[in-house]
Amino acid sequence: MQDYKLAPIVLFTYNRPWHTQQTVEALQKNKLASESELFIYSDCWKDDISKEKVCEVRNYLKTITGFKSIKIIEQIKNKGLANSIIDGVTEIVNQYGTIIVLEDDLITGQYFLSYMNNALSKYKNDNKIHSISGFNYNKSYLKIPKKFNDTVFFNKKRL
Repeated sequence: MQDYKLAPIVLFTYNRPWHTQQTVEALQKNKLASESELFIYSDCWKDDISKEKVCEVRNYLKTITGFKSIKIIEQIKNKGLANSIIDGVTEIVNQYGTIIVLEDDLITGQYFLSYMNNALSKYKNDNKIHSISGFNYNKSYLKIPKKFNDTVFFNKKRL
């Protein structure tokens, strides 16, 4: 077992039930899922067209299992993606100090939570590191080490 506290997972959803289900099922396959807290922010519909799909997502969210705990936050007014993420991230990071953020259209690998938690722990006190990502836009030109724990990519800020 790891010697650090696991970061909570924060998932933002809206009106895409199939995408949301794919995202959750991928997360559930992670070894650390059953030890991780999951917070799900469900934005409210903005019109009658999106209401049915948002309700479908919310019904699915209530069936999710496989995590240490699950808290669903259903918004009563539509905030929009940016405001929803800003508010949710601020709330949870203020409580826990660190988080893993996902949107409802991401499919993660089975080692995603291990990778993210290891990296968050390793770079916790490094002021040069502002975020850690499990995504790499174009890795076809990289030679990736066999051990994922040794895989670190630094993006340089371009002026």
